[in-house]
Amino acid sequence: MTRLTLFSIALMGFFVAYGCSSDGEEPTVKPDPPKQGQNPDPDPDPVVSDSTTAIYRQFFFTGTHNSYSGNLGGMKREGIETQLERGLRFFEFDLFTFHTQKALQTTWAEQVDEFAVLDHMGEPHILSYSKTGASIKIFSLDNGNPQIVYENTGEGLDEVDRKFSILAFQNGLYVFGYEPLDGDLIVYSFNGTSLTPVHSGNIGDTNVNLSTFVFNNTAYATVHAKDDAIYKIIEISFDAGDVALGETRYEQNSVPTNETLYPFEQDNDLYMFRHNVNTVTNFKVESVDTNGNTWTTNGSQTSTSSLLTGTVQASFINGKLFVSSYAANGDVKGSQLIMDNDKPNLVNEYNNESDMLSGAEADMYPSENGYYLFLQKDTSVQLISIAIGELVLGHDAPGDEVDLSVDNPSSIFLEDWITYIANWSNDNPGHEPLFIMTELKEYEQWLADAKWQNIIRLMQEKFGNKLRYHSSNGFHNEDLVDQNKIVDGKTLYFMDENGSKEGGLLGKVVLYIQPNNNITKSEHTNDFQPFATTDGMLQENFLQLRRYRENNKLVSPDWRNPGNYGNDIGAFIDAKDDSYISRIFHMQSASGDGQYDNIRCTDVMFAVSDRPYEGLYTNYVEQQKVKNELEKVVGCD
Repeated sequence: MTRLTLFSIALMGFFVAYGCSSDGEEPTVKPDPPKQGQNPDPDPDPVVSDSTTAIYRQFFFTGTHNSYSGNLGGMKREGIETQLERGLRFFEFDLFTFHTQKALQTTWAEQVDEFAVLDHMGEPHILSYSKTGASIKIFSLDNGNPQIVYENTGEGLDEVDRKFSILAFQNGLYVFGYEPLDGDLIVYSFNGTSLTPVHSGNIGDTNVNLSTFVFNNTAYATVHAKDDAIYKIIEISFDAGDVALGETRYEQNSVPTNETLYPFEQDNDLYMFRHNVNTVTNFKVESVDTNGNTWTTNGSQTSTSSLLTGTVQASFINGKLFVSSYAANGDVKGSQLIMDNDKPNLVNEYNNESDMLSGAEADMYPSENGYYLFLQKDTSVQLISIAIGELVLGHDAPGDEVDLSVDNPSSIFLEDWITYIANWSNDNPGHEPLFIMTELKEYEQWLADAKWQNIIRLMQEKFGNKLRYHSSNGFHNEDLVDQNKIVDGKTLYFMDENGSKEGGLLGKVVLYIQPNNNITKSEHTNDFQPFATTDGMLQENFLQLRRYRENNKLVSPDWRNPGNYGNDIGAFIDAKDDSYISRIFHMQSASGDGQYDNIRCTDVMFAVSDRPYEGLYTNYVEQQKVKNELEKVVGCD
């Protein structure tokens, strides 16, 4: 270590005079490499490589681990703005596919007998009904504070029990208010400020539960008449603003009182998700034949799932049936029911990472990007907005360890961070290539709808032709990806095989996708067949996501544990061929400083630290940066 320190001090004058590559100022790494003899230090002469054959693996870059975490936990990364301006080129983003927002948490002052949630123009509204005075009110939410936008006056409603079902249809939002005991029904339209009656009548049954849904661009009401144990689907007609209940399309007898049925559409077919509160982990899915005026059941399948616990409810929105399980302790699990080769699969989508009201009554309502969970316990109410399919930063949960107090974007959404990086790239043409590593947490939650492709689409949108893809079986089997843009350690750095600098890596951005390592383990994947369907779309999604772990050309030893690599991290990296890109992370640790000697003459591409601006690490960086001027590190043959 003493020799290394003395060597670094001796070189300090060189770097003060001539600098090292930094895109925050005038770049010193240019398409035309330095010529023989340009190094002012004649002893020893530099060893200069040919720029036409220089490959990615020969170059050296700095970066951060958990690049979003700034200075949290005593680290010193600073924000993404500082990282870019100070020459860091490797960035790691841990990602989740859902986002939870507490839209409301309050004590409700008034006595309320029934609540409902409306999604109007993408914003939640709360409907409250008090039997005393037959009062209906609707509130918008202003930063979590209820603001009244409607209150009924002079409608002459009876002071009776009422329930409400919400229907979004043909750019309109409708509230079906009904009396469960006698079946009286009033349908309202809501425009954001007023609730206008458009239909009144009687359902035709007593002791009922009513809900609504849309199938093949037609609206329907479902009626469960509990006294008669009959379940019906009734067409709703909309004619010049008038709404009416029409023909009964489907009827099923002997439906238990404690069973709930949820119609949903998938691939233009109609199905019924059935759940009984007395057999919580069990469920049934029925196929409905919708040919003709009278529909019939066309087969059913039963199954079980550990995702079903406590209060189970479902909500259908934008072609997806989301299922929520709320336990008395406030634990919430979310899933999506997918028919895959005609087999039902509940796929994990969500687990709550924030405190939710325990011991509450739970109700579920559709939202634009997922669903709302409304919890009520006495006068305490909580409205949770759950978005599915978002790309959200976080370590152990969405938003976890994201430092918004430094010069980072002021959000936890990946899109905002990539937008910032893309703008920086546009403002710094010809910069050293950026390497963006995305690590996918909770691999199961990426499988429904192939959500990892959302990362690829986002990067393509933001970086365009500058985007490249790190070599793995995943990208080589991805239809979204131009196979000519997949790169590895042997990719030419300054130009392509035809001598075009446009084809080189300067100014480019390399995307890396890595699912959680559990996807490679038999015990975590049901022997690599995690779904009821072993030969369908879900299984292929699983195999494709796992491919990002196969033939992955990145070797990534952890600095803190050299014993895992034969106590010689440099030899571990050197054993890989030139197609491999290398990263050493957690290099901020003082333990293991002896590894600097082992890696001094190794082709370490990315030296990743949580403290990239201080200590022995900076000496190592100054020493290694000569590689980017096509020179050999002094003393390394």
